[in-house]
Amino acid sequence: MKADDLRTREVLTQRGQGDFPVFAGSRIMIMGTRSLGQMTEDVTSILGAEQTTLMLERSGYHAGLATATAMAEHYDWDSDLEWFRAGVLLRSICGLAHERLDQFTFDSKKGLFQATGTWRDSLEATQWLRQKGPSPTPVCHILAGWASGYASGCFGAPVLIKETACRAQGDRVCRFEGRTLEGWGLTPPAVGMMHGQTSMKESMDRMRMQLAAAWEEVECQRAELQSLKRGLECPGPDQGFVYRSEKMAQVRLLAEKVAPSSATVLISGESGTGKEVLVRFIHRYSGRLSKPFMAVDCATLPQHLLESELFGHVRGAFTGADRDKRGLFVEAGEGTLFLDEVGELPLNLQAKLLRALQERVVRPVGGLDSITYKARIVTATNRNLATMVSEGRFREDLFFRLSVFPITLPPLRERREDILPLSRYFLEKISPGHPGFSPEAVRKMSLHQWPGNIRELQNAVEHAAVLSPGHHIGPEHLPAALSAAAPNSLSQLATDLPTQAELIRRYTQYVLRQTNGNRAHAARIMGVHVSTLWRRTRDEKDPPGPERVGWVGSGQGNYLNL
Repeated sequence: MKADDLRTREVLTQRGQGDFPVFAGSRIMIMGTRSLGQMTEDVTSILGAEQTTLMLERSGYHAGLATATAMAEHYDWDSDLEWFRAGVLLRSICGLAHERLDQFTFDSKKGLFQATGTWRDSLEATQWLRQKGPSPTPVCHILAGWASGYASGCFGAPVLIKETACRAQGDRVCRFEGRTLEGWGLTPPAVGMMHGQTSMKESMDRMRMQLAAAWEEVECQRAELQSLKRGLECPGPDQGFVYRSEKMAQVRLLAEKVAPSSATVLISGESGTGKEVLVRFIHRYSGRLSKPFMAVDCATLPQHLLESELFGHVRGAFTGADRDKRGLFVEAGEGTLFLDEVGELPLNLQAKLLRALQERVVRPVGGLDSITYKARIVTATNRNLATMVSEGRFREDLFFRLSVFPITLPPLRERREDILPLSRYFLEKISPGHPGFSPEAVRKMSLHQWPGNIRELQNAVEHAAVLSPGHHIGPEHLPAALSAAAPNSLSQLATDLPTQAELIRRYTQYVLRQTNGNRAHAARIMGVHVSTLWRRTRDEKDPPGPERVGWVGSGQGNYLNL
């Protein structure tokens, strides 16, 4: 999962006994923002400014650390970077500030962490200015502590984030810098936020509740957040061509390159992989968008009707032919003609199709004159045409003529990173405004093999949406067929002699199933940290070699470039 997949209505939920609001697995209480400033002032009058600052930082640090742990337990992040980036969105969702990272280096294996960025509309700075006016020092103590705690959880070692400029001091925005303790020249005991005192426990608990005061502002910011996130969705205005995987990115690149040409395209793929969606994408980017798009399923029509449908007929050609009819080759004009399931064509029609493709003319059934056509031909099949050629069931010359530009659509089980974006796309179409999917449902969908591919996924989402109106979709709402086919005993894990890495992955999934997806429990059984557990179960799609990290600026924010 990627950080941009987080949705406010899925992170903030209403569930449990009493239907109370929940954030990151913990019940929250909503209070007014002014109470935070009043409490800070009261504590300062008792403990002094220095001790109050330490208390606020400690409270924020432990809240951030707990949130990072909850995020690792609830979601399977694509990488440590995505886990870390989720914290940037969460700080906005929970009302602390709108955060932007200007530059950062993150490599937990090498122990490298350095970050700089800005906080816009900080809750603490805004409240300070309202109640006290300008401050001589930075005031965003909870925010800095929260960011430090979350980063420390993702990095696996203490990280300290300091506020270097504050709006309460008169700066336009708050600015921060983050490093490891070694980077700051510190040791853990020197940082008060990381070693809270037992006598401060009650105060820290009270401060965690005060963080819930930000929820008042979440509602007015929800529309803005959703608009920004929709702008990051892939692929934008392509009407159903939704993907995130590298394999589908390559498919799209091929489609974009061939679209402006007149080359014949052969799209191969299992049933339900979205072949017609890809054909319509090619038509849209071909320069023929204003021209007709004609489609025919070669597997659904009897031979004599299919021949007439494709090539047309003249009056009296057969019983019932009481007038001349133009076929789809001609009716498509200068547009696109899509022949679906072309592998189902009988041999005699294959010969006629070959002639039409080679000479760019068609002869109607019963006619003597040939008609020139200008349409662009795109074909698709769920069969292996090369195998059919070797078996004598498909003409070799037609096969080579069709596959001038072949594109293969991978099945959904080979591009699992597309499951969640597709599911959300279908859910929004079926039930606009639906609260979305629970982490358990996402996990169950990611384990399923999807033999029916995208068509099966769409049906499963519709099934779940019917059973969960107004509620998050849980595993119990998904079709029973989604129970992942997996080994049900330890003795079956290694029957096919897998590699060590594959065996570890299977055992991890087996333990997760036995614990009903409870990652904390599974991690204890296996004797590993929960972060190690989700690393083992995430999709194995990281590129080989060292990880490259960089940021590319945009008018809509920052995008991670790996």
